[in-house]
Amino acid sequence: MDNPKDHAKIWDRRTLERNVRKGVMTRKDVEKYLKSLPDSASKVAEDEPDEDDEDDEDDVEDDDDAPKGKNGA
Repeated sequence: MDNPKDHAKIWDRRTLERNVRKGVMTRKDVEKYLKSLPDSASKVAEDEPDEDDEDDEDDVEDDDDAPKGKNGA
């Protein structure tokens, strides 16, 4: 596994379960790898609210004005 692209493919979270099922790695291997990763908590950007946003609710428009289907739904 000298190629970094191969390394990324094996540890990709989308293929991890399949690799465990196929016996490419064990759950113990996965836990060991995850514990070896550096802590990146300090690199997380703070989510600052918009100046005009008065509440914590997501700004989602109601679908009341949306066209209705055949059965009114």
